[in-house]
Order: sequence, then structure tokens, then C-alpha cells
Amino acid sequence: MMSTGVCRWAIGFLLTWVSAVPAWADDVVIKRHVTVRDQASRQSAALTYPDIDTKLKLLDDGAKVHGYYHVLLPDGRAGWVYYTFVQRFPETAATPPVGVTSSAVMAVHYINVDQGAAALLEFPCGDILIDAGGRRGDQVSSDHLMAYLAAFFARRPDLNNTINAVFVTHTHVDHNSNLKRVASTYRINGYVHNGLTYGSGSANAKWMLSYAPTATPAINTEAVSGEAVAAAGTSGITDATIDPIACSGVDPKVRVLAGGWGDNPGWPDGDFDNGNNHSLVIRIDFGASSFLFTGDMEDTALDTLVARYAGTFMLDADVWAVGHHGSYNGTTSSLLAAVTPKIAVISMGPSTTQAQWTAWAYGHPRKQAVMLLVDAVSARRLTPKSVTVADKVKLFSSYTMTKAVYATGWDGDVTVGADTAGSYNVQLGQ
Repeated sequence: MMSTGVCRWAIGFLLTWVSAVPAWADDVVIKRHVTVRDQASRQSAALTYPDIDTKLKLLDDGAKVHGYYHVLLPDGRAGWVYYTFVQRFPETAATPPVGVTSSAVMAVHYINVDQGAAALLEFPCGDILIDAGGRRGDQVSSDHLMAYLAAFFARRPDLNNTINAVFVTHTHVDHNSNLKRVASTYRINGYVHNGLTYGSGSANAKWMLSYAPTATPAINTEAVSGEAVAAAGTSGITDATIDPIACSGVDPKVRVLAGGWGDNPGWPDGDFDNGNNHSLVIRIDFGASSFLFTGDMEDTALDTLVARYAGTFMLDADVWAVGHHGSYNGTTSSLLAAVTPKIAVISMGPSTTQAQWTAWAYGHPRKQAVMLLVDAVSARRLTPKSVTVADKVKLFSSYTMTKAVYATGWDGDVTVGADTAGSYNVQLGQ
């Protein structure tokens, strides 16, 4: 039986995005001190000076006039506010996510697989899966992933039960435990990995590499090495396997910015032996919208990543899949300074499951990482949420989250919609 969250998710896709102006654009939030004016002009009369974080209702379907939004003020008057002073960013827990039915929009579905990671990238003409994991030994999270994919393909029959590419960031079971189930159920055109087959997910990685050439049709496989990425300079690596999506009207760009190292790039031996540090780093650009995935890369490798792309915009992304499930060593101030995220999404389990291989046992997300995110993330939740963060392993405390930092362990499935103009919507699964 499909879970309640998936049912709400599937039903929600009866709604559509009908134009280049996102259907989620119902409100704006004041982000800087601004004058609300009588007309869409700096020369018009001032109506009011709203406080930061004031929420205003958008009028005229969110269309801009000379750079101004037409808004409804709390006192019932209508006025005009210049777009750079507001954040067009509602999110709703009760309303299911909106489907991709326009060439101007995409969505990233951060699927709740407990203490693991799986993200489905939905484009107007295709799809990509980044990681196919779940909590070690947990059938519930595995079944939820498969139910989510089944609902997705039922809604998108145009995709013919095909995943254009599956990326596995690194060979750990919480990132690849469901590879066999996914590959045995759906057609996969490409499989991109870091070239390393050691780690807790080694059996799954070896199975996939053995299965790929025997599948019908055969699955293209590509191992991306750290050496190859370094040789590419600061442009990353892309090709038809890494970037198989080219839609009419918009051509999303997919690049790999880090891979698995064969030779030690200068790290301490313990860091080089740590499979997390060999995670693929994946960047997706959809017009002016951008997403970044850093797998479970830890601080030593993150320092190398930041240094490599210093002076470029390759790490500068609006939406970041927070590294290493919100661990203390997967988020650094230097990385956040390079990314400058508007939105952050953590894939991890709930703190209430007190067992081995859980967020509770690992202490995810760690408070110090969450506080770095709170300082760095620029957008805000419209509705603050009480969440739990780890002071240390097996010890959690409450925190009221006001920033646009989301987590599958707090919010269930998290879907971030984006258009080519760089506007975003967040919908929550529970």
C-alpha cells in the first residue's frame, strides 16, 4: 500500500504549472528595507515601509511591471514593491508538490529514505536519480523509495519508465542499497559513479557494473576520477552520459566537479582511505536556477574542492543538498561562502529511531553544522518549525528553524521546484 505521504504527493500532481510564471508565486516576503509605492515607479507616492519578514500577497499572477510586483498589503491596500527587495518564496506543508508540465520548470525530489540519500531530478523531458540509498537494513525506506518512483512514473507516462541517468556519489550502502531494485524495475540509460568499489556498498556497486552490459538495452557506465576532473581545470566534466537531458526550450546543464581518486591528492592517509571524500560532486543548472550535490564529502576533501574552484562560480548554487547528512564534518564555512545557498536540504533520518545506523546513532544533523547553515542560507521558511538537532551522538535538543533549511528527517519528502528565471518553491511531504 502506498504511504499517505506518497498519496498526497501523487494527487498533488493534478495541479499544473501553466506558464513561465510559477504557479507557486502567491506571496513575497520583505528581505530588505523597502518603500511600497502607489504605482510601479520610483516617482510615485510612498504608501508604507514594511518591516523585514513581512509577508505580502502577490497580485496579477505575480507579473512584474517595470521590475515591480503588485502586492496586497496587510491593511487591504494595494501597492507596488521592487522585486530585488523581496523573496518570492512560499512553502506549504499541506499542499502537495506541483508537477512539471511546462518547459520552463523542473523539480528536485529529495526522497525520505531515512538515514540515507536519494534525489530524483525531474525535467520537462527526462529525469535523473542521484543516489539510491536508504537506512541500512531498513525495508520501509526501500519500499518508500520504490513507491515514490512508481507514483512518479505513473504521473509521467511520457518518460516510459526510463531513468536517463543514475548517479551514485560513492560506494556506501546508505547511497546505493536500492540500486538493484531500481535497475531491475526501470530502464536506465546511464550509470555514473566514482570508479571505486570498496566500502559498505561494494556488493551493490559490483552488481551494477556486472549487470549494466547485460541489461536490455545495455546501460552506459562512466567512472569519473578525481584525476580526470582535476585535468579538466575549473570547468568540471560533462558528456552525453553525465548530461543526457536536452529539453525543447531549455537545455539543463549537468557537470561533475569531483570524482574518486586513484592516487592521494595530498590528504592524510586516513582521509584518503575514507570513501566519503571520494564522493562525486554534481552541479545542475536550469536556466538561472542551480543545484549542488556534494555527497558525503568531508572537510579535508571540501577544502580541496573549494580551493580548486576558487575565483569561479562553479560552486555557487541556490539549492544545496547538505553534505554527509548534516554531519559536523560535511559542512564548512568556506564551502558555504562559495555556495551562498538560498535553500538547503538535509537527507537524514528522524532522531526518534534509537537503533544502529540511524540519525540518532550518528548525531545527525549536528548542531554546529545546522548553525552554519542558519547563518549562510538566505531564504526563510514562511512558517517556523520546531526541529531536533544533535548536540552530540545520541543527544538531541529542540531548535526553532526559521531559515529555508529543510530535512527529510524533519519534513518528510522535500520537493524543490525551480523555473528558468531562478524562482523556487518548496513543498513538503508531511
